[in-house]
Amino acid sequence: MNLSNTVNSTSRFEPTKQAIQRFQKKTFSLLTRAATHKGSISLFDQMVASATNFFTGIIIARSCSKEEFGLYMLGFSIVLFIHELQTSLISAPYMVYSQRLSGKKQALYTGSSLVHQLKLSILITLTLFLGNLAILYGFGSNALIPVLKALMLFVFFIMLREFIRRICFAGLMMRTALIVDCIVAAIQLSSLLLLARLNILSADTAFYCVGTGCAIASLGWLFFKRHSYSFAGNHILADFKKNLSFGKWTFASSLLWAVSMAIYPWLLAFFHGTAATGTWAACWGIIAIANPLLLGIQNFLGPKIVQSYTNDGAHGLRKFVARITGIYLLIVIPLSIGLFFFGGQLVVLFYGEKYAGNGHIVSLLAINLLVIAASFTLSRALLAMEKAKVYFMANIIPLVIILTAGVILVKYLGPLGVAWGVLLGTSTTAALMTLLFVRLIRTACAAENYNE
Repeated sequence: MNLSNTVNSTSRFEPTKQAIQRFQKKTFSLLTRAATHKGSISLFDQMVASATNFFTGIIIARSCSKEEFGLYMLGFSIVLFIHELQTSLISAPYMVYSQRLSGKKQALYTGSSLVHQLKLSILITLTLFLGNLAILYGFGSNALIPVLKALMLFVFFIMLREFIRRICFAGLMMRTALIVDCIVAAIQLSSLLLLARLNILSADTAFYCVGTGCAIASLGWLFFKRHSYSFAGNHILADFKKNLSFGKWTFASSLLWAVSMAIYPWLLAFFHGTAATGTWAACWGIIAIANPLLLGIQNFLGPKIVQSYTNDGAHGLRKFVARITGIYLLIVIPLSIGLFFFGGQLVVLFYGEKYAGNGHIVSLLAINLLVIAASFTLSRALLAMEKAKVYFMANIIPLVIILTAGVILVKYLGPLGVAWGVLLGTSTTAALMTLLFVRLIRTACAAENYNE
């Protein structure tokens, strides 16, 4: 072959190569800006959702007694527990599998997940009804009956609203999630303020306000986004089996974690009364100031971690998790320091003088924020690798702690004992997850190198 012809042939392709490179750079730039934009919307959305819960607690705490606020906290702990169950059984599998589907297949999978959500809601409603009956027959405080009745009426919509948010996060539809949460915030807070003004606000009527906001927002989403889901009987059963194969260990893990965290307010109420639970709710509420930042980042990072493993394998996941964990901690540290030193003053500022003297509780919970931030990326990386069984093993630790040291801490230290128990549980779990992830990712990277 003539060398000059080869050189001329190569030179003819240079403009094309340069054009391709320019196109790739522009595409990467656009994707980066889009991701940053969606991340900003995700953060703002979580600010709305967290502010709604935060101001809900303030309105109830200032308008009602400590005991009534404690009853609300007990009901809210039930809601958090339910959210953990539905996330593990339905939302977590959806976040992973929906990334691998598109078009009609994704719509059918979304429809199947909505049916699964309905069935779980029916089961939860029945459980609440049985709990109400148990109290009527002397097992528990009669003060809880109105709260349980309110939850029975609206738990379907409270759960549906949360699942809709997860659908939006999985598809990076942050703007839709923001609209849903703004509707809930407007209805919930305005109705709470109205009831407070009329002096008829209580723990149970607060849940009526919460449920009404969730119902209107959820029904609106079902109508306006009806093109995004469809139903087929054979897919519903097949998708349930697929979710269960993925979600059984996630469900077990979330069950352990939810029981470990949700049981603390009930132990407080048992040993020290609902007023102590109200004190814990106020301290926990101050820590919730960090939720817009923490959860907003988490809502965006969760799907991105899954995408990192799907697109770049174990090597890409290891690099992404290492980088993003460091960045996440750097963002959270200033907020944690501020809450550590000034949390006690904030409790009084927002919740009133009757909650003074609890700064040491908030300080412990501020340290816990750093542990949560450090462990989140590891937990999502384990799920992305479909190592839910390993994740379950790590989550045994908090339950063991609460059944041993936790009970003693709560009995003798009250709300301060709860803070110590929570910190001990999350720290031990984070340490174990770090060791497990490092071991698993090394094995996965070695396997990729061998296959190459």
